[in-house]
Amino acid sequence: MSNTTLDGLLVKLREPDLDLRAMAASDLLDLLKKLDISFMKDEGKQCMTALVKLLYDSQSHVQNLGMDCLGQAVCLVDAETAKEAVSSICCEIQQRGTSAETTALSVALRVMSGRISEDADAKKVLGSLAVPIASMLSNSPDMPSDVAVDVFAALSDVLTHAGAQVATDSEVVNQIQEVLLSFISHSNLSVRRRAIAVLGAFVVHVPGEQSEKALGIIFQRYEACTRASEKCILLRVLVTIARQCPERVTKIVPSIIDGEINLTEECDREERMTVLLVFETFVQHCTELVAPRRNEIYTCAVEALKYDPNYNYDDEDDMDTGSEAGDDFGDEYEDDIYEDDEDDTWDVRLSGVKLLAAIARSGLYSPHDIAQHIGTVLIARFREREDVVRAEILATYATVVGALGESAADSASGVAEVLQQQAPEAVTLILAAIKNYPRSTETKQLAFAVFAQLVLAKYDILDGSLSEITPIVTAALSADDTSGTLQTASSSLIKTNLKLDVLEFLRVLVQRSSVSDSAAEFLIATKDGLRENASSKAFQVPSASFTAAAGLVKLLSNAAHQSSMEVAQFVPWAEDMAQCAASLTGTDDQDLRSSVNVFIGTVLQKFGDHISASTAQQLLLILTELKGGMVHAPAVLGAFVQAISKPTALPQEIVVAVAPSVLQVIDPLLRQGSASVVTVALNVVKALAGYGTETLASAGDHILTNIIAIISKSPESPPASALQAFAAVCPTVSEENMRSVTAKLLKLLSATTVYDGQSAEALGELFETVGRSFPGLMDSWKDGIIENWSQTHARYYKQRKDSSNEAIQVPFPTAMLTNAAKSINSLYTGFYEAQGQQWTSEFLESLVFTSPRSTEDIALVCLGLRALGYAASQGWLAQSDQLAVQLDAHIQSKHDDVRDEAAAALGKYVGSYPATFAALFASATASDSEGASASGRLQAVNVAVDQIVGTGHDKTSADAMWAQITAYAQNSQGPLPDVLAQSLATFAVTFPQVFIPALAEHVSSSGDAKIKAFYITAFRTVLADRHLSAECDAELKNVLPQVLASIDDESINIRRLSLLALFTVIQSKAALIKDAVSTIEPALFRQTVVNESLIRIINMGPVKKRIDDGLDARRCAFQCVHMLVRMLSGAANTDLLAESIVRGIADDHDIRLLVLQVIHETVSTQAHMYAERLDEIAASVRKVQATKLSPKAVSQEIEKHHAILKSSVSVLVALEPVAKAATSPSAEFDKLLAEVMDSSNGELSVYYKELHSQG
Repeated sequence: MSNTTLDGLLVKLREPDLDLRAMAASDLLDLLKKLDISFMKDEGKQCMTALVKLLYDSQSHVQNLGMDCLGQAVCLVDAETAKEAVSSICCEIQQRGTSAETTALSVALRVMSGRISEDADAKKVLGSLAVPIASMLSNSPDMPSDVAVDVFAALSDVLTHAGAQVATDSEVVNQIQEVLLSFISHSNLSVRRRAIAVLGAFVVHVPGEQSEKALGIIFQRYEACTRASEKCILLRVLVTIARQCPERVTKIVPSIIDGEINLTEECDREERMTVLLVFETFVQHCTELVAPRRNEIYTCAVEALKYDPNYNYDDEDDMDTGSEAGDDFGDEYEDDIYEDDEDDTWDVRLSGVKLLAAIARSGLYSPHDIAQHIGTVLIARFREREDVVRAEILATYATVVGALGESAADSASGVAEVLQQQAPEAVTLILAAIKNYPRSTETKQLAFAVFAQLVLAKYDILDGSLSEITPIVTAALSADDTSGTLQTASSSLIKTNLKLDVLEFLRVLVQRSSVSDSAAEFLIATKDGLRENASSKAFQVPSASFTAAAGLVKLLSNAAHQSSMEVAQFVPWAEDMAQCAASLTGTDDQDLRSSVNVFIGTVLQKFGDHISASTAQQLLLILTELKGGMVHAPAVLGAFVQAISKPTALPQEIVVAVAPSVLQVIDPLLRQGSASVVTVALNVVKALAGYGTETLASAGDHILTNIIAIISKSPESPPASALQAFAAVCPTVSEENMRSVTAKLLKLLSATTVYDGQSAEALGELFETVGRSFPGLMDSWKDGIIENWSQTHARYYKQRKDSSNEAIQVPFPTAMLTNAAKSINSLYTGFYEAQGQQWTSEFLESLVFTSPRSTEDIALVCLGLRALGYAASQGWLAQSDQLAVQLDAHIQSKHDDVRDEAAAALGKYVGSYPATFAALFASATASDSEGASASGRLQAVNVAVDQIVGTGHDKTSADAMWAQITAYAQNSQGPLPDVLAQSLATFAVTFPQVFIPALAEHVSSSGDAKIKAFYITAFRTVLADRHLSAECDAELKNVLPQVLASIDDESINIRRLSLLALFTVIQSKAALIKDAVSTIEPALFRQTVVNESLIRIINMGPVKKRIDDGLDARRCAFQCVHMLVRMLSGAANTDLLAESIVRGIADDHDIRLLVLQVIHETVSTQAHMYAERLDEIAASVRKVQATKLSPKAVSQEIEKHHAILKSSVSVLVALEPVAKAATSPSAEFDKLLAEVMDSSNGELSVYYKELHSQG
């Protein structure tokens, strides 16, 4: 940046001419926005001083530019300069009092703090701003309210984003605390509210004892206070804290509930509202703590909802509950809401509704209880006289019913029955409210929201009330929606919004499978309203009308098929709607264009045989016209596909007649369209192919060429639609043409890598169709598949052979092998189906019954084995002892790939014939089964278990297999393979109620360390599964204490494995162990102690090396501690935790790094714990830093020593804020910290400065 440019602009800022000053400020603002480097120190001070002076300018425009400039410049200067600028502004605010410039100063302060908080690199500046802001607030308690609001906004930014920095200065923290506590009782409401919010931010974001002390003072004041107004203020502070950091108030929530639960109508209105807000907050954020008092809190909400001392509801019969609400329903839209200026009790009722809503969402009550009790209370209050409260009640009821939808679908819950019982009264009271408060537009709109949610919960719930609802629906739909001389634009918009709510209700109502008599009458009465609004000029109304009409057409079609309704009377309406839709297909409104196309497609699909043939053909041709270009093809042709896709009511001759036209349309789309356009064109081909070869006969070969071109663009992942279209068009292609493209096509498809189920299914369908349609080409297709796979395998084998780096593994082309295996199986599946033969594996025997000698032989055997395995998993493979023997022979192959494929194939074969499992397991565990063959057979066992138990859920076989595996484990003299432990995990996951307890029993009862380790490994495998069922979770929760008792086992290996299991469950399923932490943690923390009996010294020539056999287990224990404090904050016993941290600091380097993570994650919430043990921590750090490096140390040892020293300094840096804030300073800690900071202390001082600069 040019100093000349900056100096010139700063000089111009002092010009007496207003325009020159304004231009200079504007230019400076542009310059500051473009800068990406910071100011030099003197340059920054000069700039900030000049900008602060702009805030005193006589012209507000210049002042505003000065504020914006300060917001930019404050991120470009150092912390000292920023602090000086803020201090200058704060001093001026104090001195100027209520003058006009004071507001500009306070706004500038707010802008600067906000800008710094947004800049990640400048946030460290924020902490330094706390001092001048706190001092100003202390010295200027009577500043203007608007200035105070700005200053508190700035302080909020500081505390929220730099709370940890502020906490390091106890004097400033005390000052801020005193200021905030004094301002929360300010006479001005805006200032009071802002001070409350900032005090909440102070408690939440400023770590250490001071914020805890502030929270304690707030609570003590609350308990001691006798004035209702002061109590309300303190409660609102606690609400602010609870909403941001619920764990900070957990200890005081029960006391507050005890003190406020006896809410009576004699309470002051403000106090009553505040207490309801408190309960609402606690229900939302501290749900478990309010559970014991839920019924009393619920009663408070209900009583508040009824609280209306200025109105008598006893004359309920006087309220008009007639259903003639529709006569003038669409005419009163002035939106005058009812207001009683003399009554301010409505906000208590509003607070009661919000508390009820929170209770309904909290899970404190079962869905049935929510529907039965909360639903009933809300319905009874639909008669509420205040519009804003009534709207909240209706909205809450709609939300509650919507949330109960899933439970209503479960007949055992009883929710649907409760809602069914409530519905008539709900409808009656809603209609009465509309009748008695006709100008409340929101009531009308929310009425239909309630109706829609009720129907979503139970489709026929309103059938008994539809005759009452009909008048208001027809009135709303028939209301004029255009602005005239006597209507305002806002009233027209209100009518439009109401119509959209009514149309949404109709859309939901017709999403059903049957039609009752009352529903039929309702549909007859409202269908003309849909037609009328289909031609509306109002935004979104026509689109919503066609969407609802499409649903109605589907419903009518279903009713006709069920013979439950005569639909002839709807046919003229459907034709008229379709003609209207046809006239709108060229509209610029994309939503409308989409909805009319869908409607036409729906009418043709459902009513194609009811409307005239000429009309049907005309409408179908419209769905082939791309008005507006190719971009509209997906919507238009998508509707065409919908119309003709079977089952459809369209006569076949109409589709055949239109086919040539649509084929001409899609031809260029297949060649030039985007992905979405090509997909819909391919879908057209598939749909047309369903009508026989005559629809595509003239174009089949041409379409095939286009499809091959599409596949060639992405052979590794061709669109599933392209593969499906290929299969669909095959029967229309000549054998000669198919023969000519076979080689190219197979080459392309051999590269296909299938990952998703849709593409895999499409590929299989393609080969099945080829096998079915072209028996004369079977040999060439089979040979082509084998040849392409062989070439792929040869390339892989060559790459592996040529690879000179053993660390780089050339991956086996398993996806290509799967592709080839499934393709060849599908090819013969189609062939056998066309020939009327049963599926047989004879075509694979030449591949499998081969002894692999060459690379080509290996490729063929792998293909045959993979294909056999796939066939076995589908249940196609006939039982054959000869085949089983051959598969076992391949398991003994010297080729890894053949061995792996044979193991998978044998496992799947046995999986399809469970009776053969015992023989496989016996051979896998026989004493003469060893090496690679034993490993392969065990892998086959695992595959078989997965297929029989995991996939097949064969409980009878599972019991016998479990018994065989566990008996082997109990009696085995050799090592137990992990693959069998994985198999046991499959049993446990599939049948958790039987095998999880059995597995836990084996863990706890096994006396042999080898056997116990085997079962713990199986248990760990279960815990590592992140997709366990609820039944699994429930069983695991019951047995975890039993299994994890092995943490105290006498075997170090068992302890390590048990700790690994504990780590897994805390990391992935912490909720399962939450209630058992107090039981498990004593054993866990015992494992963090160094066991001297496990330490041995070995002589390595002249050097003695210390070996700690307990280190791995101890490291696992500290990993568990780290995960415990992360996932279950506050669950660990603080004394045990603190002792382990002190020990861990002086332990191995890896353990110390884990302890550091624990410290960083707990220092803000456990500052008091650390403050009490600073002396012990200092002693542990000294012990680490006293470690001496051997004079003969090699570079690796030197690097590790430096890392050890740096980690010890990291402990001091992490706990330095705690030491500074401690009420009882630690002389030992302070002394050690001073020594480390001393520049004469070499590398320790360097590490300290580096770590401090990193924050």
